[in-house]
Amino acid sequence: MRTIAQISDLHFGAHDPAIVAHLHAALSAIRPDLIVVSGDLTQRARKEQFAEAALFFERLETEGLRLLVVPGNHDVPMHKPVQRLFWPLRRYTRFIARGRSGWYCDAELAVLGLASAHGLTVKDGRLTRVQIRSIGDHFAAVPSSAARILVTHHPLVPLPGEEKGEIEPALRGARRALKAVKAADVHLVLAGHHHVPGVSLSGPTLSIDPGVMVVQAGTATSWRRRRTPNSFNLLILASPSEVQVEEWISEGGAFSCPAPRRSFSRSAGDSGGWASTPAA
Repeated sequence: MRTIAQISDLHFGAHDPAIVAHLHAALSAIRPDLIVVSGDLTQRARKEQFAEAALFFERLETEGLRLLVVPGNHDVPMHKPVQRLFWPLRRYTRFIARGRSGWYCDAELAVLGLASAHGLTVKDGRLTRVQIRSIGDHFAAVPSSAARILVTHHPLVPLPGEEKGEIEPALRGARRALKAVKAADVHLVLAGHHHVPGVSLSGPTLSIDPGVMVVQAGTATSWRRRRTPNSFNLLILASPSEVQVEEWISEGGAFSCPAPRRSFSRSAGDSGGWASTPAA
C-alpha cells in the first residue's frame, strides 16, 4: 500500500501563515510516501514568494519526506513581458526545481509531473508535443505492478465550474495528451488550478476516458478559497486498480478528514474503467 498527499495552489504571497503551519504538521504526522505539489506555489512569481515556498518544501524534505513539484500559471511572471516570453520559469527553476526531479518510479508507483504553465498561456495551460511524447517515453519501462500517475497544474479534461452548469475548459493539447495517457495506461491524473477539490470519472456530463480517474485538489494554504475550506487530498493506493481518496480540510485550525474515505476500483480489459465502490 502506498500513500500520496496531493497539495496544490499554495499561493505564497496570498497565503495564511497559520494554515501553512497546520499543513506542515499534518503532512509530518501522516508521512505519505510522496507529496505531489500540483502548481501555483506563488501568487505573483516574486523572489520572496518562491523563497517562502522553497523553505516550506525544504523543511518537509529535512524530515525525510519526498516531493514532486510542478509549476502553475501563477509561477510565471505576470507583469514582466520580456521575462515571461523568454524565461517564464527561471525563478521557479532557481528556487524550486533545482535538485528536484519531475519523475518518480519504483516497483509500485510511477509519477510523472509536467509543466502546463508556459509564458504565452497567461491563465490557461498547455502541453507541448514534446511533453506529450515524454508521457509514453517515461511510462514505457514502468513495471505492470506500478500505479501510473500524471500530474499537471491545469486539468486535462473539462470540469464543472463554480456556477451551476458552468464547465471549465481543459488545457491546450488535452486531446493529444489524453491519447498518450491511454496508450501509456496511466491510471490517475492529478491537477489543481480551480481551487475546487473533487474526483471525476467518466459519465454523461464529462468526456473522460473510463480508464482514467481525474483527482482535483483545492487550495492548501491560500485565502483565495472560492467558498471552500483549505484542503489537500490523501490518496491510498492498495494496487493500481484500487484507490481510496480522503479530503483533509482546515477551517482555520488543524487539518482533519471529517468526510468518509471514498473508494474506487478499476476493472480490467480494454473496455474497463473506474467506478465508485460502495462503502462496506
